Amino acid sequence: MVIYPPRKHRCYSYVNVGRRHTAMSATNRMVLWGLGALLIAGLAWYAQWFFTHYERQTDERRVDVSPQAQRNPLFAAELFLSELGYEVESFRARDLTARLPSSNDALVVRRMPPDLTDQQRNMLKRWVSDGGVLMLTPPSFDQNDEISNAFLADLGVQMRASQEGEEDAECESEDCPISTDSTGEESTGSGYRTVTMTLAGEPEPIEASFRQGRFLQDRDQWAEAQFGSGEGAQLLEFAIGRGKVYVLSDLDLFTNGRINELDHAFLLSHLVSGSQKVWLQYGIDTPSLPVFLWQKIPFILMSLGALLLLMGWRLFLYTGPRLNLDKVQRRNLLEHIDATADYAWRLDKGYSLFDHNRKTLEQAWRKRHPGLNMMDNTARAEWIGEKTGMAGRAVERSLYQPITKDQDFIKATLVLQQLASGLKQRELR
Repeated sequence: MVIYPPRKHRCYSYVNVGRRHTAMSATNRMVLWGLGALLIAGLAWYAQWFFTHYERQTDERRVDVSPQAQRNPLFAAELFLSELGYEVESFRARDLTARLPSSNDALVVRRMPPDLTDQQRNMLKRWVSDGGVLMLTPPSFDQNDEISNAFLADLGVQMRASQEGEEDAECESEDCPISTDSTGEESTGSGYRTVTMTLAGEPEPIEASFRQGRFLQDRDQWAEAQFGSGEGAQLLEFAIGRGKVYVLSDLDLFTNGRINELDHAFLLSHLVSGSQKVWLQYGIDTPSLPVFLWQKIPFILMSLGALLLLMGWRLFLYTGPRLNLDKVQRRNLLEHIDATADYAWRLDKGYSLFDHNRKTLEQAWRKRHPGLNMMDNTARAEWIGEKTGMAGRAVERSLYQPITKDQDFIKATLVLQQLASGLKQRELR
């Protein structure tokens, strides 16, 4: 007989186990909370120690000039405008009108082509009138009243060389447009003159340095604004339709070595402000054909190079066993002739040689007997057969008709031999 304990004792034991489990869970939670607090305190202490013993510093290192900067003197300007959020592209081209950008863009021309045609000049002015911004510099000094560049001649802008005692080149007439000239100038010993100018919409004046010994002259007084010194203007602003044309005495202030000086970078950003994209033309020399192809189709050139390498590698491979030329002896001349004849016979069964022989033999008979030249093939074959004692049909078949069977080839060869013997006998007589 099995005696079970009272039911109340079983319930009492269950209650004790539950209480013990609850106490262990509370202990584990306290341990985990303590470990988390220690971890957070350790991280906070390490962060405080790190920022106490270390500080952020900028390390400047001088590196070699990049190939892009060596090729493109306006590469730094391109990077600067890209940092400002402009879409920028540098290019090199002689014909500016071949691919004019959108009328919402700005075009910086470092070297103006000297030989613009009337059509190209009109296209450029039409592009500016539609809203384009053009920035350029005269290519050379102008002598007397002649302007070498046709586009600048339309604007009436001349490049002059400054001289000691030269009169002030500023406009003194009442019709002169309102000019925002510089408020001061400073000559430096590096060949550049620092000019202070106040730009429209800017609260403070800026400084920029231009080359000494050159200035711009607005001959027709069409410029909306001019910036320069008492010697002459260094920057002229023209309004053509909805666009602008900025003529500078030089663009060296935007090159890689000088754009970080004074306010040159700010001046560039001010002149191209409002443009969707800026195009920087840094040269008019067209690239060589290999460079042009590499710029346009680099993957095709690389594929061709890989193909040439594979072809060169394939030339060094061979099939079959190698022939040891050291053990090969020169064979006999008669053996060589016999092998050559055997090879020629395998090619066309000697028909080419047979055809050549019968043509030569016929020409010999006609040369020996000129009367044969006046006859046709049938009459000529009858006459030769009568003289040699052979049937005329056999002679005609051997000399003129095609031979397709081996048996006919043998018979025709015998006939040709008899014709050759008969010709020699007549020569001996």
